[in-house]
Amino acid sequence: MQGSFTTDYTEVLRKIATIDPVAYGKSRNYINGAVTRLSPYISRGVISTRQVLENVLQRGYKLPQIESFVKELCWRDYFQQQPVRHLQMPSEVINATSGIQGIDAAIQELNQTGYMHNHCRMYTAALVCNVGQAHWLQPARWMYYHLLDGDWASNACSWQWVAGANSSKKYYANQENINRYTGTAQTGTFLDTTYENLAVMPLPEALMQTENLQLQTQLPPPSPISVDASLPTFIYNYHNLDPLWHQNQPGNRILLLEPDFFAQYPIGSHCINFMLALAQNIPG
Repeated sequence: MQGSFTTDYTEVLRKIATIDPVAYGKSRNYINGAVTRLSPYISRGVISTRQVLENVLQRGYKLPQIESFVKELCWRDYFQQQPVRHLQMPSEVINATSGIQGIDAAIQELNQTGYMHNHCRMYTAALVCNVGQAHWLQPARWMYYHLLDGDWASNACSWQWVAGANSSKKYYANQENINRYTGTAQTGTFLDTTYENLAVMPLPEALMQTENLQLQTQLPPPSPISVDASLPTFIYNYHNLDPLWHQNQPGNRILLLEPDFFAQYPIGSHCINFMLALAQNIPG
């Protein structure tokens, strides 16, 4: 187990088999909704979006009735650019002290477990980029660093979508919206206003202090490797931990943690430990 996320492959498959895509479409925006919590396994290459979709379709669901669910499986490849005021990260967001309870609680959960509900990811990105006027890149790297389901393309492109990069439409969430979906009841915050005001309001004092991120990956020490030269070698990595890959073929199986990759895309200790635990499902 890694927090509330199992690393047992059989249990992961059971999670796929119990998805209710209709309930997902109706309740996914609520933090206690019928979300799948499969994204860490998809991002690590243990399972695929196609595998998830085929399982759902094999159980008799039709595309028109699960449109919302299918859209989320496909939402992985959108990117643009964004005009901004600064290229840093608001300190109060890093510290989960922005004053917006629903967002701060989600950031605390991210720091502690490596997970944040998708709707809260949108709230956070909107707060940082569209209210805090930060460029999306460093904040996206910050969130990717902590996420067990960290997928750089999906994460970075989602931040750009929220920021409205190369678009006239940005995503905003006011306090009423955040209260509705996170179960809070705050009033009087800088987000407690209309959407028209959010789009033109000055930079809130709570988001004025910024800092440059110093994100680094602490890789585990390398393990001794014994290679049988007469057999093929199968190289696993952060995005491919599928225990069924060439499962019936004898070979050398190596988990490659390339320092250059993790220097470019740093990840935190939660992510390292989750990856190593999932790798235990791969025989040998």
